[in-house]
Amino acid sequence: MAAKTIYTAAHRKLVARLRALREDAGLSQSDLAKVLGWPQQRLSAVEAGARRLDVIEFLSLTEALGLTPEQAIYLAVSRQRSA
Repeated sequence: MAAKTIYTAAHRKLVARLRALREDAGLSQSDLAKVLGWPQQRLSAVEAGARRLDVIEFLSLTEALGLTPEQAIYLAVSRQRSA
């Protein structure tokens, strides 16, 4: 049985990059969660690696961070290849 992606190095790197993008934008978790219409705890769980994003959530999150869908997919793919 394959390991869940949430436990992989690629997932940890992607989550770290998403957090860095949020911080670089000067946004708190609460600020970004408000933009997304999410509870702050959801974003906290994502950044802690305790919750996996579905593809729609991932694209919403990356859009709120200023990425195009193409940039978001590149971010996810490049993180997986370098893990």
